Amino acid sequence: MKTNFLGVLIIVHLWPQQSWSKVYQRNINKNTPKWRRNWGGPASNTGDNYGGWLMRIVNSDASTICGAAYYAPILLIASANCIEPHRYSLEGASVEPTAMQENDQNIFGVIDTVYTPEDFRYLNQYMDVAVIRLRNPIKGKLTEFIQLCNVPIKTGMEMTAYAWGFDSINIVPLSSDPRNGTVTVEDPKSCDKKYGGRFRLSNTSFCVTHPKNPADCRYDSGSPLTYGNRLCGIVSYGPLCSDTSQPGVYTDINKVQAFILDIEKKIKSGFLRQIHPPVDLLRANPTTKVTKSTMLRKKSN
Repeated sequence: MKTNFLGVLIIVHLWPQQSWSKVYQRNINKNTPKWRRNWGGPASNTGDNYGGWLMRIVNSDASTICGAAYYAPILLIASANCIEPHRYSLEGASVEPTAMQENDQNIFGVIDTVYTPEDFRYLNQYMDVAVIRLRNPIKGKLTEFIQLCNVPIKTGMEMTAYAWGFDSINIVPLSSDPRNGTVTVEDPKSCDKKYGGRFRLSNTSFCVTHPKNPADCRYDSGSPLTYGNRLCGIVSYGPLCSDTSQPGVYTDINKVQAFILDIEKKIKSGFLRQIHPPVDLLRANPTTKVTKSTMLRKKSN
């Protein structure tokens, strides 16, 4: 009896540490199955971070370009509107995780190719999604992937938004550490009305109501929106936090998921290759745009 009681005490003592300390034994490699590193939700975070899937794309001068979500060993998901102005100058850009251990060094990713839907048009909401291919997986014992949304977006749902302040630096200071906050999905008709007919919400988008206080707004370009432990939205083209009376516009991951999965499948099969001449790639796959940075790298090699 005494032995059994001692065993229970040991289990009770060790169990909390095992349940919240999400530190993986190995770095991610190109063959790492997604299910082995899928984010389990806020309860599985390590310390104060929001999950090892939350990334930011930074320029060569260390300024933030976009928020992004780590989806697979060499794949990120971000906003096409956010990455479009930079797609011809990504040579010095890198992808940095927001969850790192104290002794982590040189933990970053380098962009190889950016894929956007053929139907996407810059500064429009329709099909505003970019699948970003990395040259190599992002290392780190805290890095992990996020799963795609598996529930329909409905009015009144409460979701979690993430931001660094780079799109609202006049309201809150820019930080390398992300912030998060709760937002509520708004009725599409109410959203259209608040924009005064300047545009109609596309069928791949949805709106959320911003907090009244601009300092509480979490709305950086390309930044993710989660529901539970899933990626359900990406900040699309819309207002800054300086005017919180206007709703935030997000890309609905459910509506662009087919494009994401198609790119993933074609990369796995070798149909879309690394450092591939853009002109040949466009002929082979007319539904995909490819960043010019791929061509620039090939010329320099």
